[in-house]
Parts: sequence; C-alpha cells; structure tokens
Amino acid sequence: MKKLHSSLLIVLLFLSVDVIAQYGSRGTTELGGTISYSSTTAVTNGTTATESTSLFNFLPYVGYFISDGLAVGLSPGINIVKLAGSKESVTNLMLFLVPGYTFGTKGNLFPFIEGLIGYTSLASKVDPLTGVGEMDLSGISYGARAGFRLLVGKSGLANVSAAYMMYTMNPKNATSRSGYNSLAINLGFSVFIGK
Repeated sequence: MKKLHSSLLIVLLFLSVDVIAQYGSRGTTELGGTISYSSTTAVTNGTTATESTSLFNFLPYVGYFISDGLAVGLSPGINIVKLAGSKESVTNLMLFLVPGYTFGTKGNLFPFIEGLIGYTSLASKVDPLTGVGEMDLSGISYGARAGFRLLVGKSGLANVSAAYMMYTMNPKNATSRSGYNSLAINLGFSVFIGK
C-alpha cells in the first residue's frame, strides 16, 4: 500500500512538472482578463451624497507565445461610468497590443513584464461635466505592467501586477496630449492551453 501511494505521488509530481513546463513555452495560448463593478458615494463634512458614481469594467486578454517566454497579446476593453447626478453614462473603449515576456522558473510562480500600446476613446451623448454638447475624446495610449502569475490547478493562473498607463483623451484637432496617467494594482485570472 505504501508503494502504491509513493508511486502515485511520483507520477503526480512528474505530471505537475510537465504542466509547469508547458506555460510560457512556444505555441501556448493564454485566455483571461478582469471584470469589475464599483459604486462610489461622496461624503462631505460627514454628510453622505444621495447619488453614487458607478463603474463597470470589462478587460479580456488573449495572448500567444511566439517563442519560449515571448508572447504577443490583444486586450480589448470597455469601461462604462455613470457619474453621480448625471443621467448620461460615459463609455470608454480600449484596444491594446500587449507584447510581453514571462520568465521561466522551476516552480509554479512566473514573473512577467508587458508593454501596452493602443487606441482609447471616451464618448458620451452629453458632456457629463458641463451638461452641454457631446463628448468625444480619443488617442494613442501606452504603458507597462509587471507582476507574477501563480499556477492554480492544471491550467489556471492567478495574476497580480502593477501597471503604469498614460491614457490619451484628446478632443478633435488637439495639438498636445490631454488625458490622465494611472498607477494601478491589478488582480486577474487566466487559463492557458498548451500546444
């Protein structure tokens, strides 16, 4: 009986090493992303506002390892924001090219670094800040993300990363950059499919 348990343990160990070896190797596809909803209510001098600002965020990701460790991915996304006191919502669309490198390790923790470059747009039928006219902002945005992916089960990956992004939200005919810079901590989940 002890021999059977030992044999099963050794087989499972070799199988898990094979799964770990697959992630990050040429021909592997990764599918994942994040989805979130938040509601924020302002408080001023101890008084809570009657309306909240709501944010829905959906940011999927698909990546393909073109060689061991080196991946190219696409990350489309959408944010829908309804500001407190406004009847209109603001829609933010994004499409990023995501080249990245995952460092090979002997364990189940994979450090990675990625660049992001792509198109972002922000649109609303009525400018939520002024209440007048349409809002139509867009531009090329870019940044970087670094973090770790932890193997969960056979083909799951829990992702923890920090990202710095420079979003460009220019009105038409702008001559210089307008937008915002963002530093964020990201949590996500993905799965990978070996070759």
